[in-house]
Amino acid sequence: MPLRVRIILVIGLVLLLAMTLGTLVAGYEVRRALSAELTAGMGGARQTVAGAFEDLPQSDHPARDLRELVETFDGNRHVHAALLGAEGQTVAVSHTQQGDAPPPGWFRALLKIPPSSMALPLPQTRFGAGQLVLTPTPDLDVGATWNEFLALMGVLVVTAMAGLLMVYMVITAAFRPLTVLAQRFAGLGGGDYAGRVAETGAPEVLHLQRGFNLMAGALEATSARNRQLAEQLANLQEEERADIARDLHDEIGPHLFAVSLDAEVIAQFAASGRHDAIPERVQEIQSAVRYMQKQVRDLLVRLRPTQVTEFGLNAAIEDLVRFWATRQPDLLFDLALPDEAISGPTAEVAYRIVQEGVNNAVRHGKPGLIRIALARGKDELLVTVEDDGSSQSVAGGSGLGLIGMRERVEAGGGSLTYGPGAAGQGWSVQARLAWPHEEGQS
Repeated sequence: MPLRVRIILVIGLVLLLAMTLGTLVAGYEVRRALSAELTAGMGGARQTVAGAFEDLPQSDHPARDLRELVETFDGNRHVHAALLGAEGQTVAVSHTQQGDAPPPGWFRALLKIPPSSMALPLPQTRFGAGQLVLTPTPDLDVGATWNEFLALMGVLVVTAMAGLLMVYMVITAAFRPLTVLAQRFAGLGGGDYAGRVAETGAPEVLHLQRGFNLMAGALEATSARNRQLAEQLANLQEEERADIARDLHDEIGPHLFAVSLDAEVIAQFAASGRHDAIPERVQEIQSAVRYMQKQVRDLLVRLRPTQVTEFGLNAAIEDLVRFWATRQPDLLFDLALPDEAISGPTAEVAYRIVQEGVNNAVRHGKPGLIRIALARGKDELLVTVEDDGSSQSVAGGSGLGLIGMRERVEAGGGSLTYGPGAAGQGWSVQARLAWPHEEGQS
């Protein structure tokens, strides 16, 4: 059941209970007022009868005067008079006024005052013995009360329906921003981060709308950054494939060709009987195969640096340095590595920081010296990569590599700073990583 319907039902139930309670209270007050009115009417009727009885003994026509006394109660709203003879027979009765439409029985039973008749003995006259009986008649008042009750209930029902309609309209208007928010959240779940909501409405809803817009903006920025990183990753993969293809062509291809030539020469020597020259060619083939094996191992290290998890962080960084040293003979490296063995996720992040820092320096800065330092601080591992190359070249890159490093570091609860080196020369990258106590390191 929708929330707005629940709220309206609760309000309607409260109104119904209030109307019921108000009706009961009003019924109690009406019954008490009716009882007081009937009591006053009976008191007035008794005084009227008492005054008539005082003059009755001196009357020459007591029977006529008694009938006239009874007739004075004709049309009385509250009292019915009946003249009874000595043996209880009815001599004369008053005629009570009747209402247009009698109220229902349950209402009469709810408000009707139990009759409390009053029998007054007749004074001694020629009429003889008898009595005048006065009986309260609340029917007209009950009927009038019923009509008032119907009018009041009509007003209450109309007012309640109008109130519920107004509540429905107000709630619908108040819930409209929430409906829009729900639709935008559905779009957000489907990947539509560009949708925003108008920041209007009640203060509570306004906070939700602002929070949604901020969240959508952050998700949109993150999505855009992820797309940029994915594009950079694809570009890096293409560059890596191109490098591997060049290495295979430049390093492996010539040696394979040389091995093929040496094998043909060996076959020729064997056919011509020059067996003494064959061992030299075999040694050359073996030398070429060893060189190609080394090149293949270097390619495997570039594709998957298993040393980080298998042989420790120091070994992985040393292999990375050897890889670049063989390709950049003029490039010098200064290593300052800790004696403590570091492995696990912290070592993986540290290696990636060093790898990205060295790659950026070699690709963009053209340095002569790269300094790599890992040091333990208070409950942290400090990773530093500095070079003496061109800081402008590094800063002019896409920056996505630096963003990737920052995300990797911050995901582990660390921090990353980078910028030009001392005196504005070169480039410096520094990461602070949490020391891996949970990994059993000392």
